Amino acid sequence: MSRPGPWPRESATPFVLLQQELQRLLDPYLGLARFREADPRPTDLDPSAWSPPVDVYETPEEFLVAVEVPGVAPDSIDVAAVGSVLTVKGVKEPADLPEPRIQVRERFFGAFHRQIHLPSEVDFDRAEATIENGVLKIRLPKQSAARTRTIPIRPA
Repeated sequence: MSRPGPWPRESATPFVLLQQELQRLLDPYLGLARFREADPRPTDLDPSAWSPPVDVYETPEEFLVAVEVPGVAPDSIDVAAVGSVLTVKGVKEPADLPEPRIQVRERFFGAFHRQIHLPSEVDFDRAEATIENGVLKIRLPKQSAARTRTIPIRPA
């Protein structure tokens, strides 16, 4: 006999799903330890209308930060670096759509502000930012002393 409804038979499943959703929502603020040993306090908790998703990748030569900003004009985005903190902020203007009676509204508009803590070995003077298809890509080369080098092993 099967149980009606969207939940599987395990009684703990709704709580597991709730825990996973809370983890996903809080991870941008509490999951900073994945990128650094020390867990700094989040600095992007300023009130804003929305917060774009951010991915940070590391290669042997550079860090790559990808920020999803669909519908945001490139000239309304500011990218700055102070110390080892990369700041991305801007404004997404609402589209010119009729608003007398909104039936469904799921898109976010208004100001956004994100701060990403990076290791100190980033060379911000050679940083580059491009935007394509609503994704802002920021390339942050590592300083030459911080790059990983392979040391060959010779037989004795």
